[in-house]
Amino acid sequence: MSRVQIAAEAPKEIYFSTPNLYVRTLTIDDATDRWAAWFEQEDVRQGLNTTAGPRTKAAVADYIRKFDQASNLLLGIFDRANNLLVGIFTVQIDWLIGRYLTNTVVGEADYRHRGVMLEVTPPYRDYFFETLGLKIMTATALATNKPIIGYLEKTGWTLNQTLKNHARSSANGALIDLHLFSLTREAWHAWKVANPETLEAMRNGLLR
Repeated sequence: MSRVQIAAEAPKEIYFSTPNLYVRTLTIDDATDRWAAWFEQEDVRQGLNTTAGPRTKAAVADYIRKFDQASNLLLGIFDRANNLLVGIFTVQIDWLIGRYLTNTVVGEADYRHRGVMLEVTPPYRDYFFETLGLKIMTATALATNKPIIGYLEKTGWTLNQTLKNHARSSANGALIDLHLFSLTREAWHAWKVANPETLEAMRNGLLR
């Protein structure tokens, strides 16, 4: 069995921490009604372009079961002070070419726009690029999702392509462009060298 096959088939038990937060692999036991309620918030619905609707703990548990935690990962972002789940990462890995697609949701309203994503960014990227040896990360963002686009631009991503009128708004039916971003391992290394003060502030949870 090749190294690629082993990596793809082995479930990942991921854990890393920052001054205020920690990230770990999620399990069925993490399903809660509070997590389900995230999707009733307008900010979350707009970011994901989804409609409001009944969400339950059981539905969240079914969602967690879809991830094999080998090539399709589901990670939780937790507050170290109270162990509250405040956000999630989904990661789809193509081990053969060393690429992964990442998406993030900060679901707890009190933590949104408070620097959560910036604080976990350095250890998150270092884990996938250095520990797992992946080569390039990709992300997509609807043109209406200004906070995510701002975060991607601020932390070194490249806008590769815009798919015009790719999706239709669940709120009003308008057509929305979809932006395709990427960041290579080399570009991340270069960004860290070029932005030492910003990197240090991110590592210490000081950016908003």
